[in-house]
Amino acid sequence: MASHKLTNKTLAEKWQAYKEHCDSHTVQRTEFSQRESKFVTQTVPNPITYTIKGFCQFIGMTENNFYETYAPNPKFGLVIARMREECENNARSRFEDGSIPTQLSGLWMSRYDGYTTKQEQKVTGTQQVVIVDDCDQ
Repeated sequence: MASHKLTNKTLAEKWQAYKEHCDSHTVQRTEFSQRESKFVTQTVPNPITYTIKGFCQFIGMTENNFYETYAPNPKFGLVIARMREECENNARSRFEDGSIPTQLSGLWMSRYDGYTTKQEQKVTGTQQVVIVDDCDQ
């Protein structure tokens, strides 16, 4: 593993490079073209959602080492806060534009403060519930 002693400025620059890498990511897609009557391969844009884990992989550092090295240091607080906020905003915008299926929103957004898929339900009172078997009628 590479030794990482980044300055505040360098961390911000590497974060910017990571975002550009994610935004410019492409994939090869092969589909059958009715017009040409053959399979056609194209390079198409396929942006990657920003994550701290992805950033750590991008710079060759474990996520655990990243948090141990930079999170407790107050001089990196603003940069790390901005990174987390940009991850959240990027994921949210990808749900809104349909890049990520909305069925996965609970999984993704549960990583961020203030988002949850759990719903609290309180049952009050002493209402009786009667189950009637009326299938034979």
